[in-house]
Amino acid sequence: MLTRLPSFPVEHGVKAKAVSRGPTVLRDINLRTVLQLLRVHNPCSCSDLARYSGLSVPTVASSVARLEDIGLAKRLGKGSSSGGRPPHLLRFNETYGYVAGIDVAESSIRVGIADLSGQLLGESTGEIGEKTWPMAVVERMVCLLAALREELRIPAKRLLAVGVGAPGITDVDAGLVVSVPSMQGWENVPLGRLLAEKLRVQVIVENVANLAALGEYSYGIAQGERNFVFLHMGRGVGAGLIINGEVHHGPEWTAGEIGYLLVFGASVQPIRKSQVGALEAAIGTCGIERQWRELVAQNGDSGLEDLSSGEILDRAAIGDPLAQRIVDKTSDYLAMVCSYLSLILNCSLIVFGGELGVHPALVQATSARLEEHDFAHPRLAITQLGTKAELRGALRLALQSAEVALP
Repeated sequence: MLTRLPSFPVEHGVKAKAVSRGPTVLRDINLRTVLQLLRVHNPCSCSDLARYSGLSVPTVASSVARLEDIGLAKRLGKGSSSGGRPPHLLRFNETYGYVAGIDVAESSIRVGIADLSGQLLGESTGEIGEKTWPMAVVERMVCLLAALREELRIPAKRLLAVGVGAPGITDVDAGLVVSVPSMQGWENVPLGRLLAEKLRVQVIVENVANLAALGEYSYGIAQGERNFVFLHMGRGVGAGLIINGEVHHGPEWTAGEIGYLLVFGASVQPIRKSQVGALEAAIGTCGIERQWRELVAQNGDSGLEDLSSGEILDRAAIGDPLAQRIVDKTSDYLAMVCSYLSLILNCSLIVFGGELGVHPALVQATSARLEEHDFAHPRLAITQLGTKAELRGALRLALQSAEVALP
């Protein structure tokens, strides 16, 4: 059984400071410092690690020897010389363990597995079907993840953490899904505990819009943007807020729940967590499809009633007048929301994603409306990760958890 290292995060590029602690604790601090720097500068030599950390070469060598014993570091051989003896290069062993990400939507589940470098090794998708109640969905997640793990030949004991995205209000600390109005029985569901009991591994639960924001911040177009919004549009409508480089949740975990915003013409009603919000009802996939059916019925062409929301947006892109009316109305709502977000947060970038958010017709129409404003018109962009932003965010969340407690 390997000894678990304590959690002492170190910022990249910050030299280790002398700390008055016992020898064992100090040794563990040095070990974690060396490990994190090895991951950042992979591959490198002991001399490099000593220079990056400010620790002595013997101290680094002792830490490296321990990391090799554990299996987190491996020797590559000799590197190129700059005049002296060629240094022995080390690399971080990214296959020491693995993390998994699970993206739960109202009708499907996507799972992925990555190594400790964050490289996505494989993914799969499964339909939920009619069994949308919590335990049925948990069983489906477990089965999909097990099948993917076996396909990749990854032992269960090598899975270190799992990040899960839920399409509703989520208490991250408690691993609790507070509410998903569009899914049967999804109120105050202890999803983290239920999954952890099945998988025997640490599980972190987060809202899907927040995960999409984290994915885009880590791997996509928002890299380096410490203040931006990810606007998720699908069956649900929500926003993931990155403020000062961190996901912003709020004390009651409802920050970014823009689906509950009021829309033009809607009656003012109390907000109910068990009910779909007014904005989500208007411009989510169901709302767009409802608008289409109403317009088609008014024009007496019943043969086109059953188009999906994506097909409706496709028709707008090629000039269909009925579909264009829906895009115009939806983009009016979206421009209002983007302006409000900009006025409140003063964010310079809003990234569109989700099933509908990746459609250029919608983003272009919204951007054109925003340009009419003197200010409060942030730059709009479509996610570079497509519909995988949520999964990549879930993997990043799991990776962060694994990094803190690498054995």
